[in-house]
Amino acid sequence: MIAMILVLGFVFGLILQYANLNKFNVISGLATLENLAVVKTIALAIGIGAILLSLTIGFGFASFHVKPFISGGIVLGGLIFGVGMAILGYCPGTLFISLGEGSLDALTGIIGGLVGGLIFTLLLPDLGGILGPDLGTISLSSLMGSGALFYILTFAAGAFFIAISFWLNKKDNTKDI
Repeated sequence: MIAMILVLGFVFGLILQYANLNKFNVISGLATLENLAVVKTIALAIGIGAILLSLTIGFGFASFHVKPFISGGIVLGGLIFGVGMAILGYCPGTLFISLGEGSLDALTGIIGGLVGGLIFTLLLPDLGGILGPDLGTISLSSLMGSGALFYILTFAAGAFFIAISFWLNKKDNTKDI
């Protein structure tokens, strides 16, 4: 299993590197909406992932492990994540690719992420009031059950995201994917 994960991670990294999704101008172009390569790629990945995940769960090869919904934590984490992405020009998945290419500025982001994670872990007991209440595990399958409607909606959402990716590719002049 670990070997398969390593191989898939390596292939994922190769694809991201080949598509230049680890470059500063591509990531920062997302923040200014001048380069939609990341949006197109993420939309395509969400669409394919939604369909494949629903199939693997439907056939019993996988199961959901949903984390609790804590709205304040999601907002705070999203803000920190977005600011870090805009400043560094990397997302966490591309940091290691860029470091492998020899970009030492990526090392700053890796170290910063590890230090930030450590600080968050140490402060977590005191952050309960800021993060908000634990609303439990909320997911589409927990709200709807795992009947036919769940799979129809999952496939429809997946197809929608795939269509958005291709539509954006037609509209975008950069033609990165």
